[in-house]
Amino acid sequence: MKNNVYLVFSEKPERVSREEYHEWYVKHAQENIESPTFVSAQRYSVQANLAGKAVGNEQHLSLYEYEGDMSTWRTDLNQRIAEGDIHLPDWFKEIKFMSWQCSPEGGLLTPKTRP
Repeated sequence: MKNNVYLVFSEKPERVSREEYHEWYVKHAQENIESPTFVSAQRYSVQANLAGKAVGNEQHLSLYEYEGDMSTWRTDLNQRIAEGDIHLPDWFKEIKFMSWQCSPEGGLLTPKTRP
C-alpha cells in the first residue's frame, strides 16, 4: 500500500519561545503518530525566501505519513483529545495552522543510473 502524506504548516504564537514551541511539538507529533495507521512523522523549520532573502516569520512543517483513510486516525485523535489523553497547551488556539492531505499519484521517481 502506498502511504499518504499529511502536511501541517504552523506559525507559533508570538508569546511562545521557539524552544518551548519545539519541545511541545516534538511531544505532540509523537502523541499524534500513536493513533492507528500513522507510519511516521518528521518536523522541519521553514523560512520563505524571495530573491535569496528571508521573508516573513519562521514557519514549522510537520510531515505525517499514514496508510489508508485519514478518518481512522482523525477519529482516534479527536477521541484522545476529548478524553484528556493528549494535552494541548493554553496557547494552542493561537497557533496559525494550514494543512494539506496528499495522496500519491504515479510511482516514486528516483535518479536514473549515471554513467
